[in-house]
Amino acid sequence: MFIKKLFIVFIGITLLYTNKVEGLSKSVIDITKMNLQEISEALNQKIITSEELVKLYLERIEAYDKDFNAIISINENAINEAKELDELRSKGKIKSLLHGIPIIVKDNIDVTLLPTTAGAKALKDNYPKANAFVIQRLMDAGVIILAKANMSEFAFEAVSSRSSYGTVKNAYNPEYSAYGSSGGSAVSVALNFAPAALGTDTNSSIRLPAAATNLVGFRPTVGLISRTGVLPYDPERDTIGTLTKTVDDAMLIINIINGYDKNDYKSINQDTKNYIFQKKDLKGITIGIPTDFLIGSDENKLPENKETYSEIKELMQQAIEKLQASQAKIVYLDNYYNYETDYWFLSSLSGYLICDSFNKYIKNTTGTIRSFNDLYLSNEKITYFGDYIDSCDSPPEKLEEKNILKEDYRKYIENIMIENNIDVMMYPTTKNKLLKRGATTKSQNLSAHASSTINYPAITLPLGFDENNLPYGIEFMAKTNEEQLLFDIANIYEKLNGNNLSSPLAPSLYEIPKEAEELVDNYKNIFNKNKKTKQEKSWLIKVQNIFRNYSEEKNFEKINMLNIEYSNIEKTVISKTLPIVYIFIGLFFLQKIIKNTKLKPKRLKKHK
Repeated sequence: MFIKKLFIVFIGITLLYTNKVEGLSKSVIDITKMNLQEISEALNQKIITSEELVKLYLERIEAYDKDFNAIISINENAINEAKELDELRSKGKIKSLLHGIPIIVKDNIDVTLLPTTAGAKALKDNYPKANAFVIQRLMDAGVIILAKANMSEFAFEAVSSRSSYGTVKNAYNPEYSAYGSSGGSAVSVALNFAPAALGTDTNSSIRLPAAATNLVGFRPTVGLISRTGVLPYDPERDTIGTLTKTVDDAMLIINIINGYDKNDYKSINQDTKNYIFQKKDLKGITIGIPTDFLIGSDENKLPENKETYSEIKELMQQAIEKLQASQAKIVYLDNYYNYETDYWFLSSLSGYLICDSFNKYIKNTTGTIRSFNDLYLSNEKITYFGDYIDSCDSPPEKLEEKNILKEDYRKYIENIMIENNIDVMMYPTTKNKLLKRGATTKSQNLSAHASSTINYPAITLPLGFDENNLPYGIEFMAKTNEEQLLFDIANIYEKLNGNNLSSPLAPSLYEIPKEAEELVDNYKNIFNKNKKTKQEKSWLIKVQNIFRNYSEEKNFEKINMLNIEYSNIEKTVISKTLPIVYIFIGLFFLQKIIKNTKLKPKRLKKHK
């Protein structure tokens, strides 16, 4: 086992150095190790600009995507948009915390000036007349849409992200699947093509790829986020969600894009939610874990209840112990998923609605394809629509029957949670070893088992890695509209588990000397001061000039000189401050002495 691991590490290091790529742009900070919050702080501190940030991400896409096939199209205007947002920032007009930060969106979400293909070349000229509701929300907040991500064509597949633009490869090992259907979005974030991405989730399409790429994948309650401007699959289950490095990043995006939309029949008529973390531990929280999902047995005929991959079992047990250490109560549930629940899930699927939904969607775009029938007849796709072409104008009674099944399933899960006082359900996102691309074996996908059917929000987080350095996920599911509870529990788990890893297959395109790292730390120390001397202000301007025109060779000596200058400034500040400090200390002790030695007035004796 040790020799095997050593060999894998050796191969990884060999590939890393033999395929080492360098970018044209450089920075004094490593964007591959930064989340949204950290990037926002760097922008506010003038360590980097949005223009520089966009160029760094575009160069990463150019350098690495040819090996992973995660991107379908690039926003050619991204750099100009970044410049405009930099100009606004310089005037103090910052739109939101995410002002000037680029993200990537799945290619079934409308962005004007870019075609919405849903992974099909048949729709290569399908240009939307308006931005999707969520895209407009993001743009109004100053977010840059950098690129559109590959996906399983029309979001049909979960086992891979395979489209007529090719198959997305896993960010940790290209021989393995990135799962689907939001595989391109997931791989883009895992490879640091952008710090975050949007995906869509019909059954498990965000959470399964997130688990396969060591990310946080969030599926909200249907109706929290508008689907207007999203090319549909099953509008009864479809929702937009996020793929991010942290729970906090997911929450930041959701806070921007959630809200009521009169044009989405599922949209919840409520004010925009603003989620913030409220819990510090799991005291009073009960977590339900289905034993068949955790352990399983190959004697069970249901795929969801088959024996769980041994390394996932081990990782899950470690997670359980950490959660218990944070005062969570664990309740194990036997016979949770059975033939009846499996029937409710499979028989309530309503993908047949794609025909009517597509015909409604396509009216708001321009292009060659103008109907579902046109799409069916096109040869520029890999998806077979023979089972769907006759499903247009389906009677409403068919959907009513399916809604009854979904309600039966919802009541079943809700009763289990009420009877056991369970706050959230927890299980591995998938229970089998990560599948290779093209594998004929079906994924034992636990993400799909209930959440999308009964409209419960769910979030997948990194669980850990197996001996082959392949990532796996853990999922929490809460009741409808309980996103706040879900974010709180996920945030606590994330802190307990810890996860700062990113794909070793796409390292930074530039190296940062220790002297430059030291300069950044020194810069932050002065920048964050409430009051600055003239000398400190002058020094900050010099450093900002280095940041704007940074190159290791040209500025190496200047960086050293600025670090020395910083030390001299600090010494000057200390030398000026110390006498004042000594005076205050002296006065303090003098006051103590006076107080302790103060003479009490003597009593006068009374004369008789």
